[in-house]
Amino acid sequence: MSSSLPGIRPRSTAEFLESFDAGKLLWPSLREFPTQEPGDRDAGDRVVQEAGDFVESVLDPEVVDGTRRLPDGFLAGLQERGYLRLRADPEIGGLGLSSYNAFRVIERVSAWSVPAGQVLGIQAGVGAGAMLPAIPAGELRDFVRRRIAEGTVSGFADTDESGQNNAFPSMTATLTEDGSSYLLRGRKLFTGHGTVADLLGVSATVVADGRRRVGAFFVDTRDAAGFRVASSLDYLGSRGLPNGALVLDDVRVPREHALLDPTGDQLPPLVGLMALTGRTYFTGAPALAIARNCLAWTRDFVARRSVDGRELGSYDSVQRIVATTLADVFAMDSAVRWTLSGPGPQDQLFERFVAKNILTTTCWRVVDRTMSLLAAEGFETTASKARRGAPAIPLDRAFRDARGLRIAGNIDFRLDEQAGRLLLNRHYAGKAEQPAPGGGASAGDPELSPANQEHLRHADQQLAELGRLCASLIRTYPAQEELFAQQRTVLLIGRIATEIFTMCAVLSRASRTAGTAESEGQELADIHCTAALHRVSSHWRELHTPVEPDFAKVSGSWLAGTTSDDLIRN
Repeated sequence: MSSSLPGIRPRSTAEFLESFDAGKLLWPSLREFPTQEPGDRDAGDRVVQEAGDFVESVLDPEVVDGTRRLPDGFLAGLQERGYLRLRADPEIGGLGLSSYNAFRVIERVSAWSVPAGQVLGIQAGVGAGAMLPAIPAGELRDFVRRRIAEGTVSGFADTDESGQNNAFPSMTATLTEDGSSYLLRGRKLFTGHGTVADLLGVSATVVADGRRRVGAFFVDTRDAAGFRVASSLDYLGSRGLPNGALVLDDVRVPREHALLDPTGDQLPPLVGLMALTGRTYFTGAPALAIARNCLAWTRDFVARRSVDGRELGSYDSVQRIVATTLADVFAMDSAVRWTLSGPGPQDQLFERFVAKNILTTTCWRVVDRTMSLLAAEGFETTASKARRGAPAIPLDRAFRDARGLRIAGNIDFRLDEQAGRLLLNRHYAGKAEQPAPGGGASAGDPELSPANQEHLRHADQQLAELGRLCASLIRTYPAQEELFAQQRTVLLIGRIATEIFTMCAVLSRASRTAGTAESEGQELADIHCTAALHRVSSHWRELHTPVEPDFAKVSGSWLAGTTSDDLIRN
């Protein structure tokens, strides 16, 4: 695997968590927005163009959506051109792209067909090749490298029938009596590439000597007795993406092909860190592609529409829709460039953790807003528009695809909660300081417009207030499990921090590009930050609600069947 981003110009190693720990924005380092080296940009441009041209020449996205199948030979064509080895070393047949360039290629393909782009994202993000940095030197690493060189289609089977968020999978791995192999038994659901992968990572629980451990086991599905695809799975969106329900009935995996943490009970930490980038690839890149498409469709629609002889784009409401979508895409793009700028998966930890939600939830706002703007034409199917000779904008397909992206790679509200836990854990571990009363508002940047300087001060104040809240909560709840049981509180902490980080990325980029050809970033940053602060204010109001409704009582009564149906009957 190539280094994460060799083409990004060196910058300070500042990360958002450093500012969170300090309880204030460390702006002198945060303002150094990363830029891509020209050579790396050129290398990426070439592959982006070639991959886009190839996919458009062999795949009709409407046919794929209608048949729920990728064209015959499509995966072989990707393999032949190296697109299933975007980040792999050239010495094993890879293209050796930087992390950001790989994202760009996946985004470009997704702009034509989301399931086609997700194939690249799954392969680069959670396939066997993506796991290489976490695999120590030895037989397993040699085996994976050899399979990549041969041309593997890979994926990772993680979700059990019991659900996604259990600490220990229900899939079991039992060591054979002679100690040579593990036997995998159980079922996996919702596995990307599950129906086509010839090398599959599988998470499973090992029980030995009274101790449970989670391991990743590499299954060669070509000759794995006991392995079968129980069913291919279809979804409302991403139609055509190879995805399956799998059965493993005592599938034998050589002991050397198991990846276990020698000291902990979960997967090696680097595996989880790689997965953060992986879900940015297979959900975030398609999300940004959809959002950019929505911008193009918006421009086309507004340009050809009028109301009572007045151009549609002259109306205040439409101007706000267009400008807000522009600002959203600017924010998404800024967050990605920032997030993929570190030299390795352990860098920009918080940024990588929240990138998926930033991209997919913002994409959902964009596509929903675009649907409202295009009205009946947006809700009309692509085929219907084509039949009547209207521009065949596939907004219906984008709408379905965008909703699924919020679910893939773990559901959005759960990720917000996990982000909140990550931040609170830093207080429990003593890494984060409690900001002084009245602290914050120390950041300043003369390159920013007056409006954006004010946004920067507000972001600084919000971060200080968030730090004080976290410090107060850990004093109130000395035991982590007691605080983490307050899931809504933890979730809102994650959402506030995510908004503050995104504001930082946007403002940093606006500062970096001040006085350049990209100076319009000041206006886009102003629009984004204004909306972000409205969302943050809403989160704070919910956090400070003195008395909440009794959600537990109402839901518990209904689920137990003790609530009268008369209250909700037609």
